[in-house]
Amino acid sequence: MASERFSFPAGELRHRTARGVLVNGAFILAAEGLVVVQQVLVARFLSVSQVGLYGIVSITVITLLTLKQVGIDEQFVQQDEADQEVAFQRAFTIELALSGLFALLVALLAPVIALLYGDWELAPLMLALAYLPLAFALQAPAWIFLRRMDFVRQRAIQAAVPTATFIATLALLVAGLDVWALVLGALVGNVVAAVIALRLSPFRLKLDLHAPSVRLYAMFSWPILFAAVAGLVIRQGQVFAFNAHLGLAGAGFITLAVTLTRYVDRADQIVTATIYPAICAVTDRREVMTELFMKSNRVTAMWALPFGAFLALFAPDLVHFVLGDKWEPAVILLQILGITGAVHQLGFNWTAFYRAVGISRPQAVYAAAAALAFLAVPLPLLFAQGIEGFAYGMFAVMAAAWGTRAWYIKRLLPDVRLTSLALRASIPVLAASVAVLLVRLTESGSRAAGVALAELALFALVLAVATWLLERPLLGEMAGYLKRRRGVVATG
Repeated sequence: MASERFSFPAGELRHRTARGVLVNGAFILAAEGLVVVQQVLVARFLSVSQVGLYGIVSITVITLLTLKQVGIDEQFVQQDEADQEVAFQRAFTIELALSGLFALLVALLAPVIALLYGDWELAPLMLALAYLPLAFALQAPAWIFLRRMDFVRQRAIQAAVPTATFIATLALLVAGLDVWALVLGALVGNVVAAVIALRLSPFRLKLDLHAPSVRLYAMFSWPILFAAVAGLVIRQGQVFAFNAHLGLAGAGFITLAVTLTRYVDRADQIVTATIYPAICAVTDRREVMTELFMKSNRVTAMWALPFGAFLALFAPDLVHFVLGDKWEPAVILLQILGITGAVHQLGFNWTAFYRAVGISRPQAVYAAAAALAFLAVPLPLLFAQGIEGFAYGMFAVMAAAWGTRAWYIKRLLPDVRLTSLALRASIPVLAASVAVLLVRLTESGSRAAGVALAELALFALVLAVATWLLERPLLGEMAGYLKRRRGVVATG
């Protein structure tokens, strides 16, 4: 029950959830905006090969860390133990033990990755990132604040990483440390976040290895681990394939595209992390779960689809006027991955609803379908038709993921109409895109930066007006939650 899980009355759950989405959205998008600016600066300061070198290391390490993210935090949020401090300490013990194993794994794989890619510069870079699993584990107090829906403290911990990393990385780039600026900047950011987490934690970070808890977490986590392995196949496979086919420059192109298009996924991080405690509190009321699903996805679509359309329309301008013409081969990747990433956000948080009711197996099936599609279509097309073939092949991955997702959503929430949601969310973006394309029909001669900026302003204006006309009731409702202190949905 909400009143038992949270420090506020059950009737405030709707208000707290909606306000949390808005506040967290502004908070995280600002922090992640620094990441995008950082990547643009990195693309300007470093060569394509240097970005490719770091991309191989960072994507390898982050992929390994994804294997470690097996839902321990989500199971902690879901549980209802009488002694929450003990529950946290048991979850933290499991997290820390896994983190130690993965830190050792990263260190042991450093020479293997260097040998595999034929470049021994990779080994020291990867060794320097071996601390990351332990740094993430020390930020575990953020789980406590997530469960309580105390988003200010939770985001204070999480926003420290991109903020401190940006400042340190920029200073080190100016100092001439090249690719090592990225490694050392990440170290600074994660150390700062760990210190803040330890200072804010209401519970002691005591070790408590409890066998029944280990079994419980293992049962919940194995499908999530399987899904993480499938993600490893996609993320690591594309970097390895681009490097094998095009060398370090190819690895640099896919690294830039993945890094910039990941910004579209921030909606996933913002909204899902905000509403997950609320979903766990209303699992006995499917009509409320349906409302949470629909409204959260409509809010997310207001961000995700426009960002994907922006990349599709303006990626050539971004490369030519901002990043530099050395990144020209990455334009098609930015455009297609921007579109597929945006579509991926429609219904993006369905796995959270399954995990909230204690079912995580569908996530494994979904991940397997996406991985198989990746191996069958875009990967062979890369070697057959180059970067453009790979980019268009990613539509097959999107289709496989979308079909699997729609089937599972229908089983859990039969009243959800995913196709209608997609069509509705597309209207403002289509209106803004058509306005820009019509203007481009009248253009002639060489393209100037001023023209690109004017078209971007037109895109933003039409998008804002169309979104307001279509989603005015929802926007008004969300604005009302920022003003009212109490909501109307009780979970008892």
